[in-house]
Amino acid sequence: MRFGICTMPENLELMERLGYDYIEMSATKTMDLSPNQQEEARRILEASKVKCEVFNILFPKTMELIEGNTDEKALREYLHRAMALIRGFGAGIAVFGSGKCRRCPKQLSLREAYQKLVGIYRITGEVAGEYGVTVAIEPLSRRETNMINLMSEGAMLEADVGMDNIQLLSDYFHVMANHDSIESMEYIRHFCHVHIASGNGRRYPVSEEGEAYAAYFKTLKKIGYNGRISIEGKTDNMEKDAEKAIKLLRELEGKTYE
Repeated sequence: MRFGICTMPENLELMERLGYDYIEMSATKTMDLSPNQQEEARRILEASKVKCEVFNILFPKTMELIEGNTDEKALREYLHRAMALIRGFGAGIAVFGSGKCRRCPKQLSLREAYQKLVGIYRITGEVAGEYGVTVAIEPLSRRETNMINLMSEGAMLEADVGMDNIQLLSDYFHVMANHDSIESMEYIRHFCHVHIASGNGRRYPVSEEGEAYAAYFKTLKKIGYNGRISIEGKTDNMEKDAEKAIKLLRELEGKTYE
């Protein structure tokens, strides 16, 4: 497995020193940078062994994708800018969480909203495909959105979209928040990316106490997952917690589970 942190290039020196494999950047935050700031970020990345391999937060909260201020033309225009930036930084995965953007609005039934969501993912996949980017469906906690909360729901959405570059992500924090079934991963089987943070407060994973990390890693290993795992959480001391987290994650990876 390869371990990274959701952060920006200013922390690359620390990531490299602690032994992380990559970083995962925010698409919206990077798009808000000036051209000179984006170029400086690329320069820092080029000089480091640690690269940006994934982008998250694909859409800003102001975009209403199901029914609202974003029609297909605006969606496609935004996606072309976003995917060009993502590919320009050398990343190959874009995480489509963006819970507020994809909520089922009160005026629509879940069926109507879901059908629209399938169409939005197909448009996203179509544009992303032009840039060689895979889009990761991220099931989110019910506090963040009211559609696609469980990993099984994400798997069904993936099947309904039916595109090779639209795949599924598992996020340990959301799994715990939704009381989702870790065991369901055994029949879902395929994930293109993984996020992790403590189920207690969404903080960096620094201890197994009160957590189901062992069961989660056991299942990931059982289904043959050997890809990226990004820490996406809060910390009051990044250096201290990132050091503890990488040690714990590598211990979990190396365990022999019965």
